[in-house]
Amino acid sequence: MINSFTTVVAGITSRSRFLDSYAFIRKKITKSHVIIIMYHRVNNKRDGWSLEALDTQEFERQIIYFCRNFEIMSLDEIGERISRNESLPEKAVAITFDDGYKDNYLNAFPILKKHHIPATVFLISGHIGSDELFWWDKVSYIIHHTKINQVNLDELGSYRYRSQKDRDRAILQIHEQLKTLPDERKNTLVGKLPDIYNIAMPDGLGKELILSWEEVREMSNDIISVGAHSVNHPIMTNISLEQAKAEITQSKKVIEERIAKKVHAFSYPNGNFNPELVKIVRESGFKVAVSAPPFISERPISSNDSPYELSRIWSNKDLHNLRLACSGLLRDLKPLFTQVR
Repeated sequence: MINSFTTVVAGITSRSRFLDSYAFIRKKITKSHVIIIMYHRVNNKRDGWSLEALDTQEFERQIIYFCRNFEIMSLDEIGERISRNESLPEKAVAITFDDGYKDNYLNAFPILKKHHIPATVFLISGHIGSDELFWWDKVSYIIHHTKINQVNLDELGSYRYRSQKDRDRAILQIHEQLKTLPDERKNTLVGKLPDIYNIAMPDGLGKELILSWEEVREMSNDIISVGAHSVNHPIMTNISLEQAKAEITQSKKVIEERIAKKVHAFSYPNGNFNPELVKIVRESGFKVAVSAPPFISERPISSNDSPYELSRIWSNKDLHNLRLACSGLLRDLKPLFTQVR
């Protein structure tokens, strides 16, 4: 219901001057209107099971929109300005990507170079250059390809697969439930899935889907900054602080060794963090860190924000919805969305 409501609002406001006027007034009140956009994949190819990608043409359309309407900044520069208590531009945007999908290099990187747009790519360092799928893609592949029609997954529930919609629904439900489990239990369950579903994972899937270190270095030597996104993408609030520190520091260390450059930015896996994790990130030598809030909590950032708790705005398949989020109106309407829910 909320998604339908936001689509209607986005369609109406984007076809008028309302969003531009709203953003202008909001900027005058808050003194700055800086947004950080979070992308994952950019690809026209649809395999039906991996993380859904934004069409390449739509990605370029959004980049052109940002070029025409915002000052383009790097995430590192935003973090530095906030740390030095310097003012931020009245209207600016920074581009980020999470995880380390290969299509960041194949499709997004050429477009960013074409329009001279810097960006930050956050890497799950333990998967770069390997053949190991991210756990959520592994789950999706297994359920999408199994011939088993019914299965019981203990605390994850029982599922029947009578149609593709059943499979899609199960994938979403299982993803969300796995996120709530302690990391060790999540990994154990994911490891059992190939046998439970009678699926043999083919070789080469990870290398097809995930960046190599050669590709990372090529981007890093151009307009792309490389950030850390942990070693294995655990939800940090589901593991011990000792484990979290290892995930944070080791990802930084490995990436720095591989690209021969300092890594200044960190992205909290799944956006989950707390004061203890913020302290670890700061003490580990990072200068800026970003989260991934629920869509009704997305908002522009300001000079008063902590450089280690910067909110981002999710990319959207539709430019109208993206403009709605970027205007700040979506966040300001949060009480209304709560009532709708």
